[in-house]
Amino acid sequence: MPEKPYIDPEIIPSLERMQARMASRQPMTAVDPKIIRQRANAEFAPLNQHPPNLALIKDIQIEGAFGLRKARLYDALGEREDAPGLIYFHGGGWIVGDLESEDTKLRHLAIASGVRIVSYDYVLAPEHKFPQPLDDCVAAAKSIHSNAHSLGLASRQLAIGGSSAGANLALSTALKLRDEKHSWLQYMLLFYGTYDMCGKPPSRRLFNSFGGGTEAMEFFFSLYLQGKSERRNPLASPLFAEMTGLPPAFINAAGLDVLRDDSRNLVEKLLQAGIETRYEEVPGVTHGFTLLTHEVRAARKIIRTAGQALHSALA
Repeated sequence: MPEKPYIDPEIIPSLERMQARMASRQPMTAVDPKIIRQRANAEFAPLNQHPPNLALIKDIQIEGAFGLRKARLYDALGEREDAPGLIYFHGGGWIVGDLESEDTKLRHLAIASGVRIVSYDYVLAPEHKFPQPLDDCVAAAKSIHSNAHSLGLASRQLAIGGSSAGANLALSTALKLRDEKHSWLQYMLLFYGTYDMCGKPPSRRLFNSFGGGTEAMEFFFSLYLQGKSERRNPLASPLFAEMTGLPPAFINAAGLDVLRDDSRNLVEKLLQAGIETRYEEVPGVTHGFTLLTHEVRAARKIIRTAGQALHSALA
């Protein structure tokens, strides 16, 4: 008998809520993406109640690949000039999520890092299939860099980051900027990302019963990509990309996540390419755990750790 994995006791209520939701409704693979978004928004809302106050939270607009899009500034230190900055892309399988999804998490990250965060509301699939969400993120990153002064940012002290699908987009954005000879990104901050749409590492099987699992992940891939042939595209599956020339990275993985091994494999490849990389794997927690700051101490701890790493990298 294989040994049962360790489960953080504080993650159990979240698992039980998820299991109850899954038992009471049609699976996401059987409903319209608009319904999936409505469900997701309802699930995110309680996680973002009673967030910590910040000196500056401001909704703005950023020029992306498809016109002006919403974005949000977070800064625990208030109005200032030449602040170090983080360009951030939310998770959601490329089909759900917006500026509200990770609002509380980003407030905690702003406090922990002392960095000004720009959270960008990129276009979603299936209305915008690959590579359009990536094109939007690349265009937004360039806009933020070009307009750094008006955003109170230091143009040479910028990092990029995200979680899950947002981590995929952040890494692929860094690859695109490198290939276009832009050298102003100083750091990458990636939480439990999906980096390989082809591989079947052990975590896909070991943790399939935790969260949405492999079936949900395959469904997201099908909505994001125009066809299976794109799975090996290095900008869709960044583990197929050449890593040299990327900025240093902070990589986080969740111990009970089907995507855990994506992060492990990414770390190995970054180190082989000579990229300074810090890896923090949190045992006993599931995909998306950093949204659970109200109830899971491990979520608050990793956000503090990531924030301190970001502060040091951009200081």
